[in-house]
Amino acid sequence: MLNAAITELFHELATYMQIAGENQFKIRAYKNAADAVADLKEPIETLAFNRQLENIKGLGESSINKINEFLSTGKIQDLEKFRETYPASLLDLLHLPGLGAKRIALLYETQGVDSLDSLNAALQTDQLKRLPGFDAKNIIAMRRVMDHWDELRRLPLNQATRIAEHFLERLRKCAAIERIEIVGSLRRGKDTVGDIDFLAQSNNAGEVQKYFCSLRGILQIVEQTATVATIRVPPGVNISLEICDSANWGTRYFYGTGSKEHVRQATERAAEINADLNAQPDEKNIYSLLNVSFIVPQLREGRGEWEAAAQNNLPQLIEQTQLRGDLHCHSDWSDGKSTIKQMARAARDKGYAYLAITDHSKALAFTNGLNASRLRQQAEEIAELQSGFPDLRILRGVECDIMKDGSLDLEDDILHELDIVIISVHSEFHLDKTDQTDRIIRALQHPAVHLMAHPTGRILGRRPSYEMDIDAVIAAASELGKALEINSSERLDLSDTNAFKARQQKVLLSIDSDAHSVNMLNNVKHGITTAQRAWCEEKDILNAKPLDELLKWLRRE
Repeated sequence: MLNAAITELFHELATYMQIAGENQFKIRAYKNAADAVADLKEPIETLAFNRQLENIKGLGESSINKINEFLSTGKIQDLEKFRETYPASLLDLLHLPGLGAKRIALLYETQGVDSLDSLNAALQTDQLKRLPGFDAKNIIAMRRVMDHWDELRRLPLNQATRIAEHFLERLRKCAAIERIEIVGSLRRGKDTVGDIDFLAQSNNAGEVQKYFCSLRGILQIVEQTATVATIRVPPGVNISLEICDSANWGTRYFYGTGSKEHVRQATERAAEINADLNAQPDEKNIYSLLNVSFIVPQLREGRGEWEAAAQNNLPQLIEQTQLRGDLHCHSDWSDGKSTIKQMARAARDKGYAYLAITDHSKALAFTNGLNASRLRQQAEEIAELQSGFPDLRILRGVECDIMKDGSLDLEDDILHELDIVIISVHSEFHLDKTDQTDRIIRALQHPAVHLMAHPTGRILGRRPSYEMDIDAVIAAASELGKALEINSSERLDLSDTNAFKARQQKVLLSIDSDAHSVNMLNNVKHGITTAQRAWCEEKDILNAKPLDELLKWLRRE
């Protein structure tokens, strides 16, 4: 399936058009086209072959022509012209707060800023303050992001998974490949990955490399050796393919998956008992040789998994099938794309027992946030819909903004009317560590609050966490009996390490999609991975509770 590649190419094209100052309607058309292709459930090449692209909402004549051009030639000429005009490093600047395409164009044209390095040099002087739109607050925010750049430049799990699955599907069509799997940090489910790694089993490495390096959409062939090839693909990520024979599959699968610390501890254990981990055809043999239970990839981080495995005390990790519902999603009452009925129908189809509608509160004006009056109107719609969903409880909720002083965006009377109150930070990211932490803890102390969403505020690949003491927030949630979220969108917040800490302090965690459309309900698969990496079991997860237990927990004093 080429859907993922075309989605990325349309986003890249739209960005370059913004930098070039082209027509906004055309730019919006390509962004819509990218969203339309991303939502497709069928291979786009099949739809194109059957001349069905014209029937897809969001695709116009120009975007259809470009899809057909890419399917025929492997390139989009308009995009290639932009790539020749602008350095690829220019797109890295989009990760910085307050830097949209127009400001990037201004920096490039007036200051010659064409990369993070050149921007960093400019930030050390006062030259940017002379430009319109670059005030001291923006410059401080950019400097802070630059400090986190190594973290932000990594590919978020959801995006990396989409790209990897796309290439995995194509590589499985290579006749010379007997077996192929994802390895590396992506197999372990890390929230971000630097590169995407595959391991292939074959007796014809040359044929496999030839096939791999001739795939469409490649930006560059980075490296080729006898057993490893690395290519670069949109949006600028390296994909490596290692090739081995069947006799060494298990060993290479184990070492290729990592982590370095997990492997280091394995080799130490092997040396102690004189075990040979080489030339193992099955990965499970490694663990058998070391006299421990099999350790799933999500736990292979050197956090005590070897000791737990040796004592047969590994956790019974939470599985997606154990989720009974979703406690954080949005509808078209605020900034969602789907109606409450559509969201409820999709939740019912997933086998959920409950779904919380938690649209934004009024402070987030650009999301069409709800005030008390609109929340009560929404309650009427939910009540009408409920009779049509006897097997799904639709919970009335809100995602209520935490104000600068720690108060909440809505009055107490409406908050106490709701089934569930989620709080979150969407503003004042610049507060110092003490003020931000105090603000959050004060909000958690409100008696109507049940859950805090995306507690550290990060957006993978775009924004680091705001300054705050997560340990203090976890301690407060534990003391107050409040839950914290593992937001399964591009945030994955809490992270696995912070969720690990919260679980140790008996804080209930909620694995939520933060869905703004029906399709986004599937986000929870990434939240499940994060929870597994945090060693979470069913008992640790709020929305793994049956409906009656959940309602009892929500209604407690």
